[in-house]
Amino acid sequence: MSVTKYREHAGDYDLASAGAQGVRAWAVRQLGLRPGDVVLDVGCGTGLNFGLIGERVGAEGQVVGIELCGAMLEPAQERLDACGCAGALVESTVEHAAIPTIADAALFSYTHDVMRSPVALENVFSHLRPGARVAAAGLMRPPLWSPIGGYVQRLGREYATTLEGFDRPWSHLERFLPYLEVEEQIGLGGAYVAWGKVMRER
Repeated sequence: MSVTKYREHAGDYDLASAGAQGVRAWAVRQLGLRPGDVVLDVGCGTGLNFGLIGERVGAEGQVVGIELCGAMLEPAQERLDACGCAGALVESTVEHAAIPTIADAALFSYTHDVMRSPVALENVFSHLRPGARVAAAGLMRPPLWSPIGGYVQRLGREYATTLEGFDRPWSHLERFLPYLEVEEQIGLGGAYVAWGKVMRER
């Protein structure tokens, strides 16, 4: 994945992704978060999920945001400070992130490049405890009948370095989550939410 793409969009990222907030909230609900949980927000961007997470894990909980693009970390830090729980930000590729904790849950929110990187997923899942809950949300290739097909393709190319796997962006999760559930082609067909539970020690 290219930090240049995200640096170019850092200033308008919140506005550009405002329409996705409902899908983000749907994914966070699938985590079944409880007070005191530790959550990895993988590819956290400007921290748009932190408030949703903080209101569920409370002051005794923690969110660790992992983000490649340093330009997005300043607004992310502001949201982290305001979200009502403890936390930390890690500026790194997900593949090489030094994740400082073992977590109860992980969220992948609009992170197509990460979802298509088995090495990145391996690093995240090695920091999840047995029974941890995982949710992912993002863009996917709409069906042919969808009027937004061209728009979603263009948006995907704006924010991702590859559209490989765009038909089933969650497919690599199936190796880690044997009972993965997926709600696909949400709305006009351009988004999905997938969720499951880590079943055993890795």
